Amino acid sequence: MNGTIKHAILRVTGMTLLIAALVPSGGFGALLYTPAQYNRVYNEKVALELELQSLKRQYGNDKANLEASIAELKNRVEGLERELENLRAQMDEEKKQSATRIRELEEMIALLQKKGSDREKELVEENRRLQQRCADDMTALREKLEGERKRHLEEIGELKGDYERKIADLNKSILNMKQELADLQNLTKKQKEELSRMEDQAKELESQLAEEIKKGEITLKRFHDRLIINIDERISFDSGSARLKRDVMPALEKITAILNNYPENKIIVEGHTDNVPIRTSRFRDNWQLSTERALSVLAHILRSSKTNPARFSAAGYGEYNPVVPNDTPENRALNRRVDIVVAPRLTQR
Repeated sequence: MNGTIKHAILRVTGMTLLIAALVPSGGFGALLYTPAQYNRVYNEKVALELELQSLKRQYGNDKANLEASIAELKNRVEGLERELENLRAQMDEEKKQSATRIRELEEMIALLQKKGSDREKELVEENRRLQQRCADDMTALREKLEGERKRHLEEIGELKGDYERKIADLNKSILNMKQELADLQNLTKKQKEELSRMEDQAKELESQLAEEIKKGEITLKRFHDRLIINIDERISFDSGSARLKRDVMPALEKITAILNNYPENKIIVEGHTDNVPIRTSRFRDNWQLSTERALSVLAHILRSSKTNPARFSAAGYGEYNPVVPNDTPENRALNRRVDIVVAPRLTQR
């Protein structure tokens, strides 16, 4: 026999197993195993054979997979070689086209260089002209600025003079106002008495004219040093007329009687209109109408008054002293009025 073991003799004696074998050298070897050891060795042998079979199957699978991968790689290499060949062909074609394009660009550059040289000469000449024009403009601008600077200095001088005069006028006005304030703060006993009489006169007028005031025909306005008796146009004059209506006579009689009780006061009769223009054969404008109405009221008072006419005066303001804006019919009616202004004799209007 050509194997490792030429011959084996098994003999069972009691619980001992004798295995004898001839080894290749012609010697005889004997191994003694117990049944348990034999079973273990046998099981290991079976396990190794099974593992060997599994490794053979795995080797076969790995070999098949590697062969498939090798075949795929060969295909890819062949495809890459074909792509490389195509790229080389494209590169050769692009080199030819590039060479042609380079020649064209070189020719274009040469042409542009020639044109650039001509353009450069034109630009140099144009730059020279622009510099000359710039220098001329700068000279003209400097002259203009210098002229404007002188003019501004003159204007500043004039403004300075105006402001100095205005400041002097303001200082003068401030001094006058201070003086007036001092005069007001130093009211004499006689002035205080006159103001007290004005208050009494206002109360008497309010009492005597209570009915007219309630109807809105008469309005009394009291200020610090004067009393204004406002007579509504509805009872005093027809539209566009300066003739007194009979309706206003009783109120004027009451006012005149009270004014006679205070002979020391100054009386100013003021006529006012709205802003609607008037032009008739009798009145050329609102100025004349307002003045004529004031004179009509003043004439009636003087006819019934026993005091000195020098206390009285009349004024026409036309449309230029309204009590409310002339923007509605109602407001315009309020502005058409005659005011009797009562002021202390020592008070300046």
